[in-house]
Amino acid sequence: MRILRLGLCIGMVWSAPQAMAASLDEADILHRAEFALQEGVARRDNPQQARLYFLEAAHGYENLEQQGIQNPALLRNDGNAYLLAGDLPRAILAYRRGIRPAPADAVLQANLRYAREQVDYPSGDGFGRPPIDHWPPWLPRPSLAALMTLTGLVYTASLVMLTRWWMTRRGGMLVIGVGLFAAALAPLFGMIHEAWQQRQEARYPLVIVAANHVPLRNGDGLAYPARYDGKTLSRGVEARLLFERGDWLHIELSGSETGWVPRTAVLLDTPGAN
Repeated sequence: MRILRLGLCIGMVWSAPQAMAASLDEADILHRAEFALQEGVARRDNPQQARLYFLEAAHGYENLEQQGIQNPALLRNDGNAYLLAGDLPRAILAYRRGIRPAPADAVLQANLRYAREQVDYPSGDGFGRPPIDHWPPWLPRPSLAALMTLTGLVYTASLVMLTRWWMTRRGGMLVIGVGLFAAALAPLFGMIHEAWQQRQEARYPLVIVAANHVPLRNGDGLAYPARYDGKTLSRGVEARLLFERGDWLHIELSGSETGWVPRTAVLLDTPGAN
């Protein structure tokens, strides 16, 4: 739980300036939420009582989100409060929302990894598991804006060097200019991939399974059989929404498995979905 405590501490410090810029009502909500979070931590020896405080804190953070105050620190605290309250699906959803605008937030990334480790995945073959993350934990994840800036800077530097070579015909400048131009391709490809990923996330919203033993069915109703015999989804499993039909959602797991689940069995990452 050391990672989680670190996330709680940093989240409170970073969210404090938000209260100064907010209205008095919003500042009061933030104060009450953080007070409830601290009270819950102080009562960890009484799980039932602590859970009520953690839920109160989480609801306070969500109230602020609904009023338009959305930032990584607020979503980190929201996820921490839900995780401490035992609501794993909402914790994962909050962490995922916080990481979207701040992929380089190491604490959010660490807390998401911790939360994912608490999910009871149904089988050992990868069914329902998130994709393997090959990104080194020590390497900051660049945002789309950072990639665009880096691409522009390196590309501009390459043009400067190539222009100098054209004017002076010094071979060293040509080598440096060509090298910088080639180096600009790496952040350019990263920028294209990140933009494509953001477009896919907007097109196919995030879905978090909120109940245990949820089967992926062949159709939009309980009369349809399970698509994968002996395999069900547990609380916290992440997926993408393909489309809706009535009270049923057609979702896709990270391993490309697809099927139908009832709307009441999941959390959907859309405004006002929680």
